[in-house]
Amino acid sequence: MHSIYPDYNATTPIVPEVADAMMPFLRENFGNPSSSHPYGIATKRAIENARQQVTGLINCQPDEVVFTSWGTESNNYAIRGSVLARLVE
Repeated sequence: MHSIYPDYNATTPIVPEVADAMMPFLRENFGNPSSSHPYGIATKRAIENARQQVTGLINCQPDEVVFTSWGTESNNYAIRGSVLARLVE
C-alpha cells in the first residue's frame, strides 16, 4: 500500500540526489558561510557553486538567486519584493 502525505505545506520530500549532495554539509562542512574559518569557507564555496548551477538552469544572473532557510522567509521576500516593485513604478 502506498501512503499519501497530505501536509506538503509543512515539508516536502527531497530526491535522493539532493540528500546526497547535502550530506557533507549536514555532517562535516556545517560552518557559517559568513565566517573566515575553514568550515565557513567550504560552505561559502558550496553555496556559490549551487548559485551558479541555479543560474545556469533558469538563465538568470547570480545576484538574482537568493537562498532562504525556510518557507516563511521566502514568502516575506516575495511579498516585500512585490510591494517595493509597486512603490518604484
